[in-house]
Amino acid sequence: MQLVVGTYERYLLGYRLPDDVQAACELQRSFTHAAHQGPVRCLDAAGSYVVSGGQDDQLHIYDIKQNKDLGFMMNPGDGAIPCLQLYTPANAINPTHLFSGSDDGSIAVWKVGGSWEHLKLMRGHKGPVRSLSVHPTGRLALSVGHDRALRMWHLAKGRCSYTAKLDTEADHICFSPNGEVYALLCDKLVMLHSAGGEGQVLARLPCSRRCCCLLQNPDGNTLMTGLDDGRLAVWDLRQQPQQQPLWEVEKAHNSRIRAIVAVTPDVTGGLPRHLATASSDGIVKLWDSRMLGKGGSSSSGSPNEPLGVVSTRGRITGMVLSSPDRHAPGAGAGAAAAIGAGGDGTAAAAAAFNGVGTNYQLKRKKRQKQQQPAAKQQAQQQPLQQGPTQQQRQQRQQQQQQQDAQGSNAGKVQKQHKSGQKSTE
Repeated sequence: MQLVVGTYERYLLGYRLPDDVQAACELQRSFTHAAHQGPVRCLDAAGSYVVSGGQDDQLHIYDIKQNKDLGFMMNPGDGAIPCLQLYTPANAINPTHLFSGSDDGSIAVWKVGGSWEHLKLMRGHKGPVRSLSVHPTGRLALSVGHDRALRMWHLAKGRCSYTAKLDTEADHICFSPNGEVYALLCDKLVMLHSAGGEGQVLARLPCSRRCCCLLQNPDGNTLMTGLDDGRLAVWDLRQQPQQQPLWEVEKAHNSRIRAIVAVTPDVTGGLPRHLATASSDGIVKLWDSRMLGKGGSSSSGSPNEPLGVVSTRGRITGMVLSSPDRHAPGAGAGAAAAIGAGGDGTAAAAAAFNGVGTNYQLKRKKRQKQQQPAAKQQAQQQPLQQGPTQQQRQQRQQQQQQQDAQGSNAGKVQKQHKSGQKSTE
């Protein structure tokens, strides 16, 4: 297992974890990759792959198991890539599809592996896509954007099937591991909605400071949030109403917590036994959750003390856990995975998404008038490209300058030829 950290300084950093985390351990650097030409905006890991999206309009792909750089893909949309997710079918190891959001409001769908074929570009948001989440069944996805819209995407048809206007802009959205609940993170408020029926609000969690990240547990009873003042909070969702967290760790970090990652899942589906947190000041910490917020003694010697600490010496933008041999969790058997505020369209969407399925494909339209030209299809099916984009741009500029120079010389020769004919006459 490895913790993979993305930084504002364009690097991906890897830190190796022991297979069995029991006591205090040292987090050792396993790799350093200059992934992008600008800040790393987002990253995700599934199977042996780690994919990062950057401010430079690129998706960079790595095979962690073989420690190999697989190259990069250009964003088919316009602008940076602020969010992405690797989709892995339930109980599988390797992901099948990649979803990436863009600053122009589009969402790209890619086939994972091989040439990483670009399958579809879904448009809908009127501003940058802030966050997206794919349901565990792989049949639909949710996204939130800078336009204060929440959109539901029918992935079998590759289009938006429902749109809801939010009161405030959401920073993050994610389905629970069982797919029965989705969480909306809006500044100081975390809202939990049912993924079935009409998407009714199940809980509102008011935070004392801006919430930057969250971690939902498989049992659906607890949720952990990381705040911008470095505080960790755990909420018991069985308590109604939720006015304050079950417990907090006030000084878990000295700056905003950018990521919370489950390292060792609990066999009962509760709070992970071990978890890792990362803050914007470059600090990564490994915790024993059984001792957090309690007065007992942890294996590190005292309560609320981390098992391991490492400074990345960079400004962290995100962190994920790469565990190539770990299976994806299964979806809840009763997850309908439909949202909305009523209406025939919403009811039809809910009926279409009932049940659990992992066999998912994007269907291309068969009508001839709706088919794209072959050249455009080939342009969309972009293979992995090698080499920096800046170098490619310089080569294109040089070629253009050479063509301009040749055209200028040809014009001069033609003028001289015409003037020679006039003098002869």
